[in-house]
Amino acid sequence: MKVVFDAYWWVEGTPSLRHVLREIVFAWTTRFPQDSIALVVRKRHLAAAERDAPASAQLVATSVRPQALLAAYVTERVRRRLGFDAVVVHNFSARSAKLSATYLHDVLFLTNPEWFTRIELAYYSLMVRWIRRADVVFASSASESERIRSRTSARRVVPVGLGLSTELVFDSSQRPVEGLVAGSYLLTVGRLNVRKNLERTLLGALSSGRIDADFPLVVVGGANGKAAQDADPRIDAAVADGSIRFCGHIDEPELRWIYAHASAFVFLSLGEGFGMPPIEAQYFGTRVLASDLPVFRENLGAGALFVDPTDVEAIAAGIRRVLEPADPDDPDGGALIPPEAVAAQHNWQDSVERMRAELVRSGAEHGAGEPA
Repeated sequence: MKVVFDAYWWVEGTPSLRHVLREIVFAWTTRFPQDSIALVVRKRHLAAAERDAPASAQLVATSVRPQALLAAYVTERVRRRLGFDAVVVHNFSARSAKLSATYLHDVLFLTNPEWFTRIELAYYSLMVRWIRRADVVFASSASESERIRSRTSARRVVPVGLGLSTELVFDSSQRPVEGLVAGSYLLTVGRLNVRKNLERTLLGALSSGRIDADFPLVVVGGANGKAAQDADPRIDAAVADGSIRFCGHIDEPELRWIYAHASAFVFLSLGEGFGMPPIEAQYFGTRVLASDLPVFRENLGAGALFVDPTDVEAIAAGIRRVLEPADPDDPDGGALIPPEAVAAQHNWQDSVERMRAELVRSGAEHGAGEPA
């Protein structure tokens, strides 16, 4: 099979989008070395991409931006020129004379527009407008697949999953985060925006009576997206006395350490297409308290405790519970999942196998048989 990938984010962009793109491409070239892969990258990123893209991948540079135009139009022009079988793009679908696949990360902007800026909503609307161009839409979870089916005119939506970060889990190096004591903090990870529900998380932690300067709630992440309103003064006071600590961005060795040595992990987002951080926490052997959302029930199963993310007192009670030892006889007790089981459930090899199988199926439906 010969596939052109939209690689607009190969060098820079939103970390989660860049991460998914790179993991898919590297997993694809490893799992299917017989396939021909072309990456359409931004011209100013070509030299950087040449240094770290898979050696077998062909790089094609373009000066077209934004990503929506590269995905929707440039990839198909490149496919025709190279004589390839398919295009795989992110979010903004391409119309192809052969096969067109779109990895659509989520359509939360349709169900919850209040979480996004007007500029974001205008730009994201193109995802919906162009989605019928795709022969198949890939989604990260069954829950998000259902949302896409119900909210768009996509012709076919297939959940393919996401894998754990290869950088995070296949390198064991750890470095302590300055000022933290192993086993003496509660952890949350996420961008500091409305959707991540940070203010209720912080207020719930304070109401739990379990955090103080010697056992803080640690927040890892940076600002992104539509910002929350001014913080509650109780939060300002807790930051001042050390009960809440903002770490901002940390590197991979620090992230491994902070996951592995947290007393518990809290992730109370109001909405996700997938939600990788609690899965990462599970992998590192940390108990998880998560929002009671279908996608978390799907991905975390019995390995988490669930709580209404809009109820501060319920969050407080959940935090008290998750900091207690798990009851192995309680099916809803959030028992720890072995790391090998977490890795087996969430891996990139399975994801790209599902994607490629769908392209083969679509090719057969078009009467072309399996692409060469």
